Amino acid sequence: MGHNLTERPIGSFWVDGNWGGNLSAYSGGLYTGGGTTCCWSFKGDSVEVVWILSMTGEQSRQGIEEERHSVEFPMPEHKREDQYLHVHFLPDNQVELAWSPDLQSPLSEQLR
Repeated sequence: MGHNLTERPIGSFWVDGNWGGNLSAYSGGLYTGGGTTCCWSFKGDSVEVVWILSMTGEQSRQGIEEERHSVEFPMPEHKREDQYLHVHFLPDNQVELAWSPDLQSPLSEQLR
């Protein structure tokens, strides 16, 4: 589940090559995600997140360009009942990951 807490839209994002969709600027608040995809499986102790920052029409008129970023993380801790990997895109191209058993991110309170 993607959560975009930035002023830039995310044109696309991937987690270990699995497409996560696109996210509007400030989409997917802390309690609800901006987009959900289904049925990925992960192998290994790390995970790579790749994303393309897009732009709003106004940002495009201002000359802001599309940007591509990637970062690799250790796989976040998860429990047997966890089914949702939450990907939070934060200002300054920071990303936070967390698992949960439901659609509510465990990072909701921390990122307020």
